[in-house]
Amino acid sequence: MRNWKLLLPIPCVFALLAMAPQSPQGSEDPAVTDQTAIVRMSELQYVDQQGKTSVIPSRNVLEVRMLDDHPHGLRLEITYENGDYSLIDAQALHVLRSGRDLMDVRLVRSKQARLRFPRLP
Repeated sequence: MRNWKLLLPIPCVFALLAMAPQSPQGSEDPAVTDQTAIVRMSELQYVDQQGKTSVIPSRNVLEVRMLDDHPHGLRLEITYENGDYSLIDAQALHVLRSGRDLMDVRLVRSKQARLRFPRLP
């Protein structure tokens, strides 16, 4: 009879592990769905929600992440060489490849859930 008392908790532990939430079958890894390209460009122009065009020279831009699932258009997440960060809601994006100061900039097309900026509590 003593052996039954010891064996009873073991199936309960396996049953709890089997009931743990699991990722659905066939779901894609978010790290794989990002599309990345290195583009040689001189400046980045964007049109904000009010229709104003702004210019960012490429000489201090490291990465531009385009988050295309934003409900109000396109969201740009820009990382600069000095560690600065910009999050911009835009209507349009223009990459200019001719001109002075051509730099290699990483363009990443991603989703809102993959923001690089840390979420604040």
